[in-house]
Amino acid sequence: MATPVRPLAVAFDVNETLTDLSPVAEAFTRLGLSGDDLRWWFAVLLRDGMALAASGGSACFADLAGVALDEVAVARGRDLAEGAAEEIIQAMGAVPVHPDVVPALDALASAGVAAYALTNGAAAFARRILDSAGVADRLVDILSVDTVRHWKPRPEPYRWAAGVAEVDPGRMALVAVHPWDTHGAATAGLLSGWANRTGRPYPAVFTPPTVTGPDLAGVVEQLLALDGP
Repeated sequence: MATPVRPLAVAFDVNETLTDLSPVAEAFTRLGLSGDDLRWWFAVLLRDGMALAASGGSACFADLAGVALDEVAVARGRDLAEGAAEEIIQAMGAVPVHPDVVPALDALASAGVAAYALTNGAAAFARRILDSAGVADRLVDILSVDTVRHWKPRPEPYRWAAGVAEVDPGRMALVAVHPWDTHGAATAGLLSGWANRTGRPYPAVFTPPTVTGPDLAGVVEQLLALDGP
């Protein structure tokens, strides 16, 4: 295995990595569900998106969000009003970013390393969130898997992102809080940085990340400390 070298570009996952989805729990409560159902819903959404990706298909984030909400509502015995899924999406569009985002992006800028976002959602939607949070201008671009019509963790989105950044995959890093995402990046030939905000163990079934830190700033610090031209 080649020794990892300092990245020339870094891409960040968006949902949960850059953005704090916890306020969306209030929307679930307004719909008559539990705030705790947020994580269940998001897990179902990811499951279905990845199932489509594994079988060579794709669907837009908003459509998957509606399907996932229907599953949760039926399991909870709730009959949701029309427009419930749109209310959840609207709530997602108003979430803040985590406190560690700005320090991480500033560290990359100071080091002359290009920063990108790479989302399984729509680029325009992610841009609105990040622009409202005042961090969009710290990113070279906000990239969506919609362009390659395959969700992460398939290899196509990661390699395409490296192509957009005009760097070899081995000189680009993907940073995320999701082990499945860092695993996908690693298997596509990218460097990977896992931000372990919760202190959970990294799943042994996945390819280990290049670096691990307690937050985004810690991950970026370790990536910048790698040797390389």
